[in-house]
Amino acid sequence: FDCIFSAVFLVSPYWWLSQIANMAFSQQRNPMTLGIYGSLVIGTLLLSTIVSFLFFYTLLRASQKLHEKMTTAVIKAPVIFFDTNSAGRILNRFSKDIGCMDDTLPPQFLHAVQLCLFSLGATLLSAATNYWLVIGITPLVFLFLYFGRYYLKTSRELKRLEAIKCSPVYAHISDTVVGLEVIRSSGMEDSFLQELFR
Repeated sequence: FDCIFSAVFLVSPYWWLSQIANMAFSQQRNPMTLGIYGSLVIGTLLLSTIVSFLFFYTLLRASQKLHEKMTTAVIKAPVIFFDTNSAGRILNRFSKDIGCMDDTLPPQFLHAVQLCLFSLGATLLSAATNYWLVIGITPLVFLFLYFGRYYLKTSRELKRLEAIKCSPVYAHISDTVVGLEVIRSSGMEDSFLQELFR
């Protein structure tokens, strides 16, 4: 709800500029008219900052709760879970996926929400003045949605393949760290290094 209110407020300075363009020149230079425009711009800036802060806070809390649930699930998992899943795959879930949720996802998600709401607001504002625009934009929206779904499927598959490919490396490093004393005492450093590069 806050994001929608912020998007409406984000379009309001443009709406006020369109109202100013229809005024007489003396009315355009009026301090009251310029004060309203300045207030809308400053209000938009402050509201966008507050909404961004709340949005980031909410997503980081969600990431923290997910991490806690994952930790609880792994601790309570039966032994067969560790036999069927390598340590590298489990570490990959904790490090890379939670790292993505902490670092990459919040700014991109906020940017996507703001961009969608701003585009919707700009489209509705333009459609209110020229309703023929809706007819021209409708096929473009469906085309965009089709290509967006195609990209998401491809992107997910590539991420899955990357995770599967990196999992044995993480498992090997984890096993090496756990058995470091035995590897050094047995003089097996070279063989473990060769196995890592395979």
